[in-house]
Amino acid sequence: MTTRIPITFFAPAEREPIEVVRLQAGRLGQTPLTRTIRNASLNYLFVLNAGRQIVMASENVLDLVPGKTMDQVVGLRPGEALGCIHAYECASGCGTSQFCRQCGTVRVILSGLEGHRSMQECHLTRVIQGREAFLELLVLATPLVQDNERYTLLTVTNLSQEQQLQNGPLARAARSAGRIPGPPRRRRRGAGR
Repeated sequence: MTTRIPITFFAPAEREPIEVVRLQAGRLGQTPLTRTIRNASLNYLFVLNAGRQIVMASENVLDLVPGKTMDQVVGLRPGEALGCIHAYECASGCGTSQFCRQCGTVRVILSGLEGHRSMQECHLTRVIQGREAFLELLVLATPLVQDNERYTLLTVTNLSQEQQLQNGPLARAARSAGRIPGPPRRRRRGAGR
């Protein structure tokens, strides 16, 4: 019998079977406090296990992963769920390709799993409905230990969305409201020539 060695160029390749991830989700999600906190933020929240797999996520995460249900997201790694173009360049998945060495998300997750709070930006290219799209994310990893198991709480702010809101029609109208000219001024004779 031969053992297949997972390939990785950066983060560990090992992951938990989906049954284990579902057990972890069940243990973490049992308390009303956990259910409330999970959906009490404007940011996107992920709880990741030691294999960097999504154990649970806030409901608004589905806005970031069009076409997927929460059941389809659980067990995936963040890049796999978000559709990162590098997520499957190695058979071991998100975090294991050569490109992942530069990924802010993988880096903060690894730091969180080592017990350190960490924040970075992540510039992610993904394919959604056959078209390339870009996400600029601010990611924060916070270590979490529950029942002697290590997890990372990953908080994600979609900077691309914030920029769209800041440059959208309502924001432009609000900014220009102070610049709307009043009635025209009368010129004095002989002035301006």
